[in-house]
Amino acid sequence: MLTGLVIGALSAAALIQQTDTLVQANGASRLELESFQGEVVVRTWDRDAVQVRADHSDSHAIRIRRSGSTIFVESDVERGYDVSRAVDFELTVPRRIDLSIDGVALSVDIEGTEGRIEVSTVHGPIRVVGGRGTVVLESVNGAIHVEGAEADLQVTGVAGGVTIINCNGDISAESVGGTLTLEGIRSMAVEIGTVGGSLHYRGSIEDGGKYSFGSHGGQIWLYLPPNINAQVDALTLAGEIEVNYPGAPTEATRGEGFPGLQEKELSFEVGTGSARIEVETFGGTIHILRQGG
Repeated sequence: MLTGLVIGALSAAALIQQTDTLVQANGASRLELESFQGEVVVRTWDRDAVQVRADHSDSHAIRIRRSGSTIFVESDVERGYDVSRAVDFELTVPRRIDLSIDGVALSVDIEGTEGRIEVSTVHGPIRVVGGRGTVVLESVNGAIHVEGAEADLQVTGVAGGVTIINCNGDISAESVGGTLTLEGIRSMAVEIGTVGGSLHYRGSIEDGGKYSFGSHGGQIWLYLPPNINAQVDALTLAGEIEVNYPGAPTEATRGEGFPGLQEKELSFEVGTGSARIEVETFGGTIHILRQGG
């Protein structure tokens, strides 16, 4: 019996292949990776080359090719189609190269890049530290974390939470059931929405900027900086509005909305009112507070 177990273990080990390839980038500006399932870890260096390391079964082949200024990395199935066998990638790429990563059950971790980033997966978390220009992230069932991006962000989650920290640029983010948390944000344009999750915003309000926050049933927490110049308009159809900010009224007024709903609205202007802040929820509670208060 022991002999059989040893032979079985050796056979299973023989199925695991390791690919380790260094490809000269020669000025390539974009890298695209496609893989059905597994983990993708991307780190950067200052060399004009791409290091591709992958752990995979013997039924997969790692294809690396170039077309124009784009390097393509693909996981192809050679014998059979076994989606239960993951392919784990570890890439080291030039710091300023643009990235596009696509899969079904991928966990993606990117750090240190100064290029554009696009990531799409159905099942799996996404973590990005860095990014410039444009960052587009989408996961149906996985948490999304973005930190330190100097980019316009487009982030879409369904079941997982979305966290955006210390980012500069226009931000569009939405989730169905997850919590949206934005901290240390500096932006002229923010549009955030969730259906059932809560929403937390702690960031700048720039003169002339536009900021929109919405939810269906989740709570909205806005922590506004002192001494802003903004017009603030808050509306709920069946929820509550709580405000504790200098210059704001202490209570919301009753609106003339739909029959049977306790509509409430609150509007106030701070400073010159040059920025516009709009907050809406159907049944949740809106909290408008002063940062540090």
